[in-house]
Amino acid sequence: MQALGLIAQPAAESFTGLPRDLGKGRKVVILGAGIAGMVAAYELRKGGFACTLLEARERPGGRNWTIRKGSTVEFTDGTVQHCDWQEGLYLNAGPARIPSIHRIMLGYCEELGVPLEVEINTSRSALMQSDDLNGGRPVEQRQVVYDTRGHLAELFSKAIHQGSLDALLTKEDAERLLGFLQAYGDLKNDLSYAGSERAGYALARGGGIAPPQFRKPLGLHDLLQANFVKGEFYEDRLDWQATMLQPVGGMDRIAYGFAERLGGLAHYRCAVKEIRRTGNGARVVYSSADGSDHSIDADFCICTLPVTILRDIPADFSNAAKQAIHGMPMLSQYKIAWQSPRFWEREYNIYGGISFLNQTVDLVWYPSDRLFSSHGVLIAGFNFETDEAGRPTGFGRLGSVAGKLAASRAAVEKLHPGHGKQLSQPIYISWPSIPYSLGSIANTHLESTQAAYNQLHQPEGCIFFAGDYLSQLTGWQEGAALSARRVVSEIADRVSASRNG
Repeated sequence: MQALGLIAQPAAESFTGLPRDLGKGRKVVILGAGIAGMVAAYELRKGGFACTLLEARERPGGRNWTIRKGSTVEFTDGTVQHCDWQEGLYLNAGPARIPSIHRIMLGYCEELGVPLEVEINTSRSALMQSDDLNGGRPVEQRQVVYDTRGHLAELFSKAIHQGSLDALLTKEDAERLLGFLQAYGDLKNDLSYAGSERAGYALARGGGIAPPQFRKPLGLHDLLQANFVKGEFYEDRLDWQATMLQPVGGMDRIAYGFAERLGGLAHYRCAVKEIRRTGNGARVVYSSADGSDHSIDADFCICTLPVTILRDIPADFSNAAKQAIHGMPMLSQYKIAWQSPRFWEREYNIYGGISFLNQTVDLVWYPSDRLFSSHGVLIAGFNFETDEAGRPTGFGRLGSVAGKLAASRAAVEKLHPGHGKQLSQPIYISWPSIPYSLGSIANTHLESTQAAYNQLHQPEGCIFFAGDYLSQLTGWQEGAALSARRVVSEIADRVSASRNG
């Protein structure tokens, strides 16, 4: 039907690639070997362009960064952490999951031969904890979700019986809605809620003749006071599905897959020092690993550097572009991960998914890889250290790294009493302190950043900007790839126009 024009092609499939010899004799210098930079180089090279990638780090991927045994994490203040986890264990410090709808990244994984496995993003066996509910003892997510649903269905049914919705519903639709609510909330025949198999049983089902009893429902008042909105609706976000995907062995398998295909195009430990416009293109001055300075001239330049880095690089940008670069704030995400025996599987029947707490550290994320093995990497803390206004959050106000690690361990102890002491060898990632990043995600959804977002879609002569922050999927690798493909298409259009002219 797509071939016949009867239905539209998905937007993600609109990029068809470049003619093989389109870029013959044209040079492109790409700043940054993150996903956006590598996608741009990968596609441009297919079209015959001569590409050079300059990357300040010693590795590809940018924020696509996997920490494993032998990795070093260094902050801008000189703090250094060394990872000595068991072989095979890892932390995806940046992106850690790929939704099934991110077709571009999944396509590249297939094209690059990167094997994927399921990432379990939601589990009803995971826990929720609030000091205002159940005496502070954690409860399974299934009970929170389905008790809440049951109470709401009962209330809605009562409203219908009392005639509160008579002006809005026909009698027939009211009856249909009551039938739906009974199924939705698993209500009794009198449309009351008294517990549900969905919420779990008070005791494990056995082999005897006595029928199992449902758990006593949590009270609606207590559920509302506990305020588990984040956890209850986590999987309802379009890009946070219950079942997602991840590369086997770590997210950086994608970055290294690109690097292998690109061969010697990427030059590491090359920090950009100047970005200049020339009469026919662009010139980039950079320092190499030995500390010496070099320059490279190209017909086009694609800048994928974070705006936090770009702000301090001398460049021949217009005042409008400079204002946009300074007008794009970055958010300050963190992750804390520990090596631990997999007690959550053996004792709690939790295989992947995320538990939520109303505490300073508000989630614990269980690994989906190497299920049933002896140890795993447990993420206890993944959120922001400052709010949108740049003010420290509760976690950010903890100050010292020791205090933050203590809060992380305490979150695990709240959920799994007695197991906090089993956590060892923590790794703390604070993206504002990571060199050549100085932040995690650009805050593009604010009304005040819209002008900057629009401006940076405009090239500065032969210099183009690309990155996840210049897409509608900020913070996702899919967004970086979309932005890179957009710029590749714009460069191709410009070359085609010059030839036809």
